[in-house]
Amino acid sequence: MVVTESLQGSQGGGGRRPSLSARLLGFARNLQSATTFGQLLDVVQRELWEALGYEHAWMFVSDREPVQTLRLLAATGANTQDVWEHAPVLTVAGDAMLEEMLSTDHPQVIEDARTDARTQKPGGRALDSRTIVNVPLRLLDKPFGALGTGTFGEEGPRVPGPEQLDHLIGMAGQISVAASRILYVDGLARAAREKQELERRLMQAQRLESVGMLAGGIAHDFNNLLTVVLSSASLAKMKMEPDVMPEVESVLAAAERGRGLTRQLLAMSHTQRLSLAPIDLNSRLTQLLELLKRVLPESIALDFVRAERLPLVEGDESQLDQVFMNLCVNARDAMPEGGRLRLETEAVVINGRYARIHPWAKAGRFVLVTVCDSGVGMAPEVVERVFEPFFSTKKERAGTGLGLAVAYGIVRQHGGMIQCASTLGAGTTFKVYLPTLERPVSWVKAEAKKAVPMGGERVLVAEDDAAVRDVAVRILESGGYRVVATESGEAACAAAAIEPFDMVLLDVVMPGLTCAETIERLRTLRPELRFLLASGYTAETNVVALLRDDVHAFLRKPYDPEGLLRAVRRVLDGPAHARLPPS
Repeated sequence: MVVTESLQGSQGGGGRRPSLSARLLGFARNLQSATTFGQLLDVVQRELWEALGYEHAWMFVSDREPVQTLRLLAATGANTQDVWEHAPVLTVAGDAMLEEMLSTDHPQVIEDARTDARTQKPGGRALDSRTIVNVPLRLLDKPFGALGTGTFGEEGPRVPGPEQLDHLIGMAGQISVAASRILYVDGLARAAREKQELERRLMQAQRLESVGMLAGGIAHDFNNLLTVVLSSASLAKMKMEPDVMPEVESVLAAAERGRGLTRQLLAMSHTQRLSLAPIDLNSRLTQLLELLKRVLPESIALDFVRAERLPLVEGDESQLDQVFMNLCVNARDAMPEGGRLRLETEAVVINGRYARIHPWAKAGRFVLVTVCDSGVGMAPEVVERVFEPFFSTKKERAGTGLGLAVAYGIVRQHGGMIQCASTLGAGTTFKVYLPTLERPVSWVKAEAKKAVPMGGERVLVAEDDAAVRDVAVRILESGGYRVVATESGEAACAAAAIEPFDMVLLDVVMPGLTCAETIERLRTLRPELRFLLASGYTAETNVVALLRDDVHAFLRKPYDPEGLLRAVRRVLDGPAHARLPPS
């Protein structure tokens, strides 16, 4: 037989006290001042002690309906630390005590947890609970948590009487109202914080997009200049005496460096043409890491964790190589004293709910590549600017500040996402999400190099930049072609109306008629015409749609004589209306 002490008439403290029903009014007033669950539970504990003689109190709530788990929101009393350690989250399924409590509106009383069958579980034994009193908390007739009190260990069992149970029910009603108020206010504050974060990220994305558009526009003009320099120098080289050849080679080398810079600018603006192919990132990264080992010091350990049966992605191998090489080199520079560099691949699915909560994400199936280092890390204000062009934490002249901006642009152009997380002194992690391959790939591999082909066909050139137009004519004539040059789409159509041509070299961005309109009119005049588009910047026109339709090939600016002559020959020798890989 268990001997228990009843709380009937034994309230904490002596002297004349107000009735329990009168105490509820004061309790309700005290709850109004509580703005956090910690403050709320302090008010509850004081009332439990003064009215009922219980020292301990705890509160559990659920985040969803139906209730599957109960999360400890607050606890107070001598055993607070033990409660947090052994019962931070309670699973309802399979717990007889919790299942019973949530099925009723009345307080649940466990007289002695040491002997009650409903509490024979590891957590209860670790806490050495004795009497347990749980009062369901309800909101709009739906359970959302519980208020608990009771005794532990040597306090022994102490069971509340009927009047005390009625008082607990009254307290539970007031607590439910106060708790719902705090949850509502917390929700508003959380929504405001999330809105602020969304606005911050949106502004950051818009800033990056604006800089990218500027970079693309600069690259467009710069590519026209480089086309003239590269082509003119190459043509001059064919006629130069050996003693002046080094000067021409210097010009060509500088122009090639300029071409590399414009490619970075285009990558940053995610407007460059991609040569798409199926890629196994496990295999590709394995090859890349073999190259990376040559530039990593021995003080940096390299780990690569490969996911099994990783889906393919569709991408441009050289561009994605640049992304991961940039990330790894940055990681190396962040570990001057050595450390660990870890790469990991895995297949992930982002659902719509996650994408709605995280503005940077979009729903779909992705291959995730994580690049993690144990380096010096970055402060939050640095992480926020890490993808901005020309922003760098490296010493002066240690880098261009374009590496991560270029990586951002390349990943975005592949339809993917890139995220950065870092803590000062604890390293940096980059996560690159690339969409899995969902359709057959249409691009084909480039042919092996042969001798520069010559020809004799008639070529119509439409280019608004006079210097580029002049050099294109000189290159084509040096290859044996008969050329007519025009400065606009209208002029090209007028020329085609007078005489026939075998092919049109057409600049993508010109004043007047758009590229698509020019092609349509020329097709009407000369259905047999073949087309070669040339541009250093494709964002202003839907070149991809044109390539899917009639245009036979695309030539990136800046081009040199060999590149132009090869592209022209491929168009003329290819089957009619056949789309060819970009040059």
